Amino acid sequence: MNKKINLCILSIMLAGSALGFAGIKLTRGGYESPEYTSKKHANGFEVRSYSSMTIVSTRKEVSQNKNERDSRFMRLFKYIDKSNAKSKKIAMTTPVFMGMEGKEGEMSFVIPKKVASEGAPAPDSDSLQVKEMKPVTFAAMRFRGKPSKESSAAIELIKKVKSAGLEIEKNTKPIFAYYDPPWIPVFFRKNEVLIKIVAPKKNIKTNKK
Repeated sequence: MNKKINLCILSIMLAGSALGFAGIKLTRGGYESPEYTSKKHANGFEVRSYSSMTIVSTRKEVSQNKNERDSRFMRLFKYIDKSNAKSKKIAMTTPVFMGMEGKEGEMSFVIPKKVASEGAPAPDSDSLQVKEMKPVTFAAMRFRGKPSKESSAAIELIKKVKSAGLEIEKNTKPIFAYYDPPWIPVFFRKNEVLIKIVAPKKNIKTNKK
């Protein structure tokens, strides 16, 4: 009897894993991501050099209604779903960035490279801003779990960077990158914390993403 129960549990776990991997393939794998080159550091993080990118961003609106749902994602989604000056359908990209310019609560989508080169359409809403980000170097580290792990992940990355003797840009704050939708199981999600650093003076052999 116990063997049958154990086999049943194992089957459920395997099925769940298969669905999780399938979900990741259908979501994360099919989307464009910003270009960067990277080098793994012995301290357990990556040194990434990102090319310039265009982003569309929005901040969390303050409301007296505590029960009001956060609408940042939907505002950004509507922008790429033709709610823009050109009524242009824009492909979704990954990741979704939080705090891209050090502004707490700011959420950003990266505009696909082709759309950006043609001129990203202006938003219909004043609550959205399209900006061009200059090339930048980050220290990046993956962390598992829910967004509630952000603070501890940021503290860990900062310690690793300082221990490596790298210089963190002044007045910079951690940025968080989320690659998967909420329905992907927590243990399968790809979350990252990034911190802007001064580009190392020594030449670093990089691998193009």
